[in-house]
Amino acid sequence: MPDGTPRRPASTLDAGEQALREALDMARTRLGPRARIVRDEPDGLCRVRITLGPAQHGDTPQWGVAAYDRTYLTDELPLGVRQLLDDRALVARRRPLSGPVSGPTLLTPSVAGVLVHECFGHTSEADNYLVHRKALGLELGDVWTRARLTVRDRPTAHPYAGSYVRDDEGTTPRTVPLVRDGRWTGLLTDRDTRALSSGRSTGHGRGAPGAMAPRCSVLEVDPGTQSEAELLGGIGDGWVLGTAIGGFSVREHLIIEALWARRVRAGRPTAEVVGPVAVCAPKAALARQITAVGREVRVHSSPYACVKDGHEVGSTLISPSLLLGRCILRPLGQVERLVARTSRPAH
Repeated sequence: MPDGTPRRPASTLDAGEQALREALDMARTRLGPRARIVRDEPDGLCRVRITLGPAQHGDTPQWGVAAYDRTYLTDELPLGVRQLLDDRALVARRRPLSGPVSGPTLLTPSVAGVLVHECFGHTSEADNYLVHRKALGLELGDVWTRARLTVRDRPTAHPYAGSYVRDDEGTTPRTVPLVRDGRWTGLLTDRDTRALSSGRSTGHGRGAPGAMAPRCSVLEVDPGTQSEAELLGGIGDGWVLGTAIGGFSVREHLIIEALWARRVRAGRPTAEVVGPVAVCAPKAALARQITAVGREVRVHSSPYACVKDGHEVGSTLISPSLLLGRCILRPLGQVERLVARTSRPAH
């Protein structure tokens, strides 16, 4: 299918554009005629979205990438195609989840990045901290998790979708360590909340005039020491959760939606696949279940914006897998009804 980009003769294309188009052609060939590939490039941010069939939330494998560098997109496309093919095979044999299940759960980097974004990223935005910390039950300086988890927000990380050189207040941003070895160490601020960051904005003010708010940008988790095989061995009987299809921060709670979950027996993935599934839990309680951090890091520079108070910004998640000592997986429909009964998600 056409990618939405006007076609120019190959002789007039630069090397980066030519390589990207060749990678997109490869993706079409490998994914087949049902794949829908859409490309756009507003304001210098190049986006690619791929959907395997009609878009139905929870049923259709989807993947996307965005960056300020075509070479980065070209390099990511083969990984995206591999994920889409794996997801298509897993969806073809999954069965619906009839009710909640629980157990040790390995979060793939895709899902782990969403947990970090919703749990540590949005909760460390200074305005959210001021409003929700009492219900959360944690203060800056408290321990989130006993695992050696370190998370930072790095707005100047190029060429990712969440990166920028100045915030919407004109402040040059700086890297902020949010969590260090499991302890809450930093907040993201704008000018109105700069008192929470030693009197100087961290450069995370985003939004239109009169509607400014601190926002997370490029969230990065330090790798741990364990391989995926070692993390699986630590599960025994439990689950692998992936690929992420949505996430919400609702005050002191978070919601993660995933395309599939795969049963693990004696530390090995089985042929049993269920989905779509969701996790809905208090942030503090779920964070306490993080017991180990993987060493293989993946970058998800998302083509989909993160929305807060109607304002959209780019978002990038850099994370390894995370192991939860216990996690409750629910049918996606149960969580959708829960969200519908609440006010709209408040990041």
